[in-house]
Amino acid sequence: MEMGESVFMLQDPLPKREYKDDWQTSSREGYEDRGAFRPMRTREKQQGSSILRTLGAIAIVGGIFWGVYLITRGGNMIDALQANHGPIAIIALGMISSLLGKFLRI
Repeated sequence: MEMGESVFMLQDPLPKREYKDDWQTSSREGYEDRGAFRPMRTREKQQGSSILRTLGAIAIVGGIFWGVYLITRGGNMIDALQANHGPIAIIALGMISSLLGKFLRI
């Protein structure tokens, strides 16, 4: 045994196994070549109104920003939101319009 050879290199390579199934065929039909071209899938159109969903999202983000502004300006979160119910109402309006936009088509 020369230097650089290992026991694994001295063994014969494994013989190539041929696939056999219950019907005595040697082909595997599930792995046939499909080719390079695949047609694009058609996009399913989302139901509902994208305008209402967009307005709802803008109202939710605006209500969150307004609430953060009130809390950081006054310092006390409970007093700021008890004195101004606007941010909570805007967030609720945004949630309602988003849910309506998901199901209604306008």
